[in-house]
Amino acid sequence: MKEYWNHNTVFHEELVENAKVRGGRVLDIGCGDGLLIQRLAPFVQEVIGIDPDPKAIEHAQTRLAATPNVSLVTGDFLTMPVPSQEECYSTIVCVATLHHMELRSALLKMSQVLAHGGRLLIVGLAADKSFMDYVISGLLVLPIRVMDRLHGGMQDPGVRIADPKESFTEIRQAVHEVLPGAIIRRRFYYRYLISWNKPMK
Repeated sequence: MKEYWNHNTVFHEELVENAKVRGGRVLDIGCGDGLLIQRLAPFVQEVIGIDPDPKAIEHAQTRLAATPNVSLVTGDFLTMPVPSQEECYSTIVCVATLHHMELRSALLKMSQVLAHGGRLLIVGLAADKSFMDYVISGLLVLPIRVMDRLHGGMQDPGVRIADPKESFTEIRQAVHEVLPGAIIRRRFYYRYLISWNKPMK
């Protein structure tokens, strides 16, 4: 299967470079067709991908058929069993998926399955609700259209989509409540990035 470019895959290189620092086991929540897993696999011990969409997992299985250190799970991350501490993940990545789940429940579950000393990286979408939200999104329209054209346009891998429910301010509040010390910043392409290091014991 071919690689492609869109507003989510543009963050893949940054996520891979980050995961390479720790190696170990990586969890990709909402793995879709497995493109990020394909890019992660050469640099870490093992990658586990979970997605509730059986068709997405089928595509991922095709893409990753020759990649031995990958496991794919069809299911709901929120009902995924919490592994033992020895089997928790060195890195958790979650791209354009958090808004498909209940916000605080998902953040809490991510903190539970992340190993002590591990890092959580979430690339997400927020709803425009405040005047400032609309101003920021409006200012991004033209430069993002230019970048889309330079990359040949966005390509849709055919995964499930949903509109975000919470604003950036609401997400930031939840993140600070559930993940003390986490950093959340607005990023280009109408995205934000959350990064959180789970404290050592």
